Amino acid sequence: MSGHTVAEFCYMLASAAVTWFVAWGAAWSYPQGAGTIWPIGWVSIAFVVGLGFKPFWDSWRADKLRARHGDDG
Repeated sequence: MSGHTVAEFCYMLASAAVTWFVAWGAAWSYPQGAGTIWPIGWVSIAFVVGLGFKPFWDSWRADKLRARHGDDG
């Protein structure tokens, strides 16, 4: 796995974590709305991970293709 693929994976995880912290902050600051904020937060996290999956997938496929052709560079 190349550094680019690892970076894409870390970026996807970091984006999900930041989205979780934003949802947590919103639920903490407005406790009456926490019941509404958390489901929206989870959907937002799913979207963030979904949007980050394609770049990760493309990088992973490029790594597999390079490995299949024996290119280490």
